[in-house]
Amino acid sequence: MFALRQCVALAVGCTCSLILMTACAEQVAMLKGSAGSTLETLTRAVVERPSLGDREEQQMALESAKKFEAENEMWNDVLLEGYVGGIAQRLVAVARPRPFAYRVRIVKNGSINAFTFGGGLLYVHAGLLGRVDNEAQLAMVLAHEIAHVTERHVPRGIEAAYGLQVIGQLGAKATSSARLPAEALQKAYDYSMNAAVNGHGRGLETEADEVGLEYMTRAGYDPREAPRTFGVLLKEYGDSSALKNFFWENHPTNTARIERTTQLVKDKYADSTSGRSPVVDTDEFRQRTRSIVVALGIIDYNQRRLDGARAMFEKAARADAADPRPHYYLGKITLDTGTGREALDGAIAHLVSATAANPSYAPAYRELGLAYSRQGESAKAVDALTRYVTLAPNSDDAGQIQAAIRQLQRR
Repeated sequence: MFALRQCVALAVGCTCSLILMTACAEQVAMLKGSAGSTLETLTRAVVERPSLGDREEQQMALESAKKFEAENEMWNDVLLEGYVGGIAQRLVAVARPRPFAYRVRIVKNGSINAFTFGGGLLYVHAGLLGRVDNEAQLAMVLAHEIAHVTERHVPRGIEAAYGLQVIGQLGAKATSSARLPAEALQKAYDYSMNAAVNGHGRGLETEADEVGLEYMTRAGYDPREAPRTFGVLLKEYGDSSALKNFFWENHPTNTARIERTTQLVKDKYADSTSGRSPVVDTDEFRQRTRSIVVALGIIDYNQRRLDGARAMFEKAARADAADPRPHYYLGKITLDTGTGREALDGAIAHLVSATAANPSYAPAYRELGLAYSRQGESAKAVDALTRYVTLAPNSDDAGQIQAAIRQLQRR
């Protein structure tokens, strides 16, 4: 392989100075004769610099997606996936055309991230879906990834990263309908996964921000939510450009993005919000993302990230007052973080709301009984704990709770 690279380099040098260096031309002819048609194809690929075509991009994307989905769990909610896909299609309808069928998959991962393999295949992490505030912010995320597709950032990045190796392999296959070489497919996957972590480079990321902002505005979303999207992540992660979100180290910093997109909205899109009612939020956004919000809250609570858990459960409680879990966990968090009568009163209020939302939700009665006990309300504690063991007689702690009830009754 090293010898072949030497031949290619020499052939390119000779091509550039053919008239002045006759001896070099003879050397090229000799090299071509010894290396055969493969060298000729590779030399032509370097000189003419062909780019990856739509067919190659699509095949690379499909193979990368297949590999990724075999190694990572997807979020199993067809209604949510359909909802997010519908937003993507709304954006695609106003975007620069590419000959791909767009598809969005939701990755069962709590980190804030979104990426594309090119070829119309988009991925959004559950952690990002749960933390954006409204549909317009989600649209900005999707528009950013769609812009990576329409502006050919993935194939351009592969060409820049691997140049001769991948393009030469593709050049050798240019007249064939055969499957792309496994090495080329692996390099495409490696590039895309690196881009999912480190971005496509600041220039391309800035372009995706600007083009994405144009797409979301054309699709009828409020462009003022674009900088607020970056604000959500700034609040979550700070301004470091090397953080685990879809603005990783090769992305501009969150503060820079807020400033630039805010100025763009003022300079270019002021008319799109004047006298109109662009889309910001929808009931469907709140309902479809609620399951993810609750799941993220539970993860944060179990990992003792209580501030993050509180934010998730407050958001979930606003979305659906009939779900007892947000108030149940808010009650537990209040008990875990507060002291004194005020904390107990706040926890009890949340737990009562949980039992009102679902009178059969046993865990809320357990925590409510313990809170009443700490407050000195023995009779209320007995009632709540009795209700708990009635609803969950086979729970692991049923015996302990019954013993606690007997102690409270003796007071």
